Amino acid sequence: MSAHELFAGTPTLIRLALRRDRVRLPLWTLGIVGISAASAATVKSTYDTPAEIATYGPTAGVSAASRITGGRQVALDTIEGIIANEITLIVTLGITLLVVFTVVRHTRAEEESGAAELVRAGVVGRHAAQVAALVVALAATVVISGLLAAVLVGLGLERTGSLAYAAEVAMLGLVFAGLAAAAAQVTAAARGALAIAGGLLGAAYVVRGVGAVGDSALFWVSPFGWAQGVNAFGEERWWLLGVLLAAAAVCFGLAVVLTARRDAGAGLLQPRPGAARASAILGRPWGLALRTQRGLVIGWAVGLAVLAAIYGSVIPDVPDMLEGNPDMLEAMGLGAGAGDALIDAFLGYVNLTLGVVGAVFGVASVLRLRAEEDTGRLEALIATPLTRTRWLVGSLAVTVVGMVLVALAMSAGMVLGYVPVAGEVSGSRVSELILGVLAQLPAMLLVAALALLILAWLPRFAVLAWALVAWVVLDAFLGETLKLPDGIRSLSPFFHLPAYPTETWTAGPTVALLAASSVVAALALVGYRRRDVG
Repeated sequence: MSAHELFAGTPTLIRLALRRDRVRLPLWTLGIVGISAASAATVKSTYDTPAEIATYGPTAGVSAASRITGGRQVALDTIEGIIANEITLIVTLGITLLVVFTVVRHTRAEEESGAAELVRAGVVGRHAAQVAALVVALAATVVISGLLAAVLVGLGLERTGSLAYAAEVAMLGLVFAGLAAAAAQVTAAARGALAIAGGLLGAAYVVRGVGAVGDSALFWVSPFGWAQGVNAFGEERWWLLGVLLAAAAVCFGLAVVLTARRDAGAGLLQPRPGAARASAILGRPWGLALRTQRGLVIGWAVGLAVLAAIYGSVIPDVPDMLEGNPDMLEAMGLGAGAGDALIDAFLGYVNLTLGVVGAVFGVASVLRLRAEEDTGRLEALIATPLTRTRWLVGSLAVTVVGMVLVALAMSAGMVLGYVPVAGEVSGSRVSELILGVLAQLPAMLLVAALALLILAWLPRFAVLAWALVAWVVLDAFLGETLKLPDGIRSLSPFFHLPAYPTETWTAGPTVALLAASSVVAALALVGYRRRDVG
């Protein structure tokens, strides 16, 4: 078969993908570039004197939390390096998640829904859909990185460094677009492809963070490390862009080879045949939700437990990182011997981070209910004596139990990461590790309940639930940096929780958030009963 036949129809599919994503892509672009621009402008106004710039490197630049989230940024004695360090989290995760979702959406999800079969009935080559998805993902990364470079230059940052930073971000997106394309060939389900690609993304991000904290070779194992190794705003290593491009080419080539080795609509990993008879659990209202979401719960629980363990393993090293650094202690308002206070501050940040990520799981679990409608399974279910109320309550129960299990897994991960590396294990410290993560659960539940409310009353706009997640992330990581008013920040459920263990835990906010979650869930139930299914 000629190359023309293999890629026939690619331009048409590119136009179709752009047409379908005419809302999603601009929103992603506006979110990533807008948040980055706002953060960069705020940082520049905050560090507007040489004295203030000089305090950043010895303080925030060397903290474990900063290195885990932002990596090992160079030139922290300049405003360019400081800005790059502050926006790296949003920019890199934003672009990599964007390309993963885009590629899987236009490849594996299209085959799973049956739309790809209709498309291939026309003059469309075997690799056309895959190439079209990659072109759209590449175009999105180029546009975002180009706008990002324009923003940085517009703020007065050094031009060459701004271009280097934008280029490393674009190449990083290209690598994960290729990984997503390869992952889409492995399983027959879109969620399986997202799980594989997301797992690789998360592992690469964590490995880069651990390598940055310890200044170890692990930093160079991850594509995130290769991208940051370009040293934007320092002594640029342009050749690392070639390494990223080569890695992307390998991933693209692997995706093409795997596509040729499987049947259309199938994955390389064939699903196991089901049992001859359904289990008794599937006869209960919550049975199908448990069956369809067990992989989601297990994957998130294991992944977040590993992330929490990494955070826990860093805890004993936090005071040592500050030894002989009086500038940082003074900047944090602490004096000599303030090791425990520094650990408490670090744990407050970690607990918030894990809580926000756990809330993402809650929203993903809630939106699975929409998938049941889209696939037609729900219509078949409620054609039986099963009412939509019982089905929704059963599905919501699975989501709540799953969130509790994820929170417990994160607590266990923190303890398991901390105990083996701690010289002396304090019972009070272990209790703080457990309670600190569990204390985030009420806010996680409220975010999930709000997502359910959107799904119940505005099913066509269920994607707005991710806008809620974006706001929570923005407030958690940039709320103080952007100096947002408390009235606006209070819209995030996590804003109302104390920064335990730095602040004393009280039952009031927990009870209030749990009560609010119950009320919102009840309103969602009312809305779901009033609307049509599908």
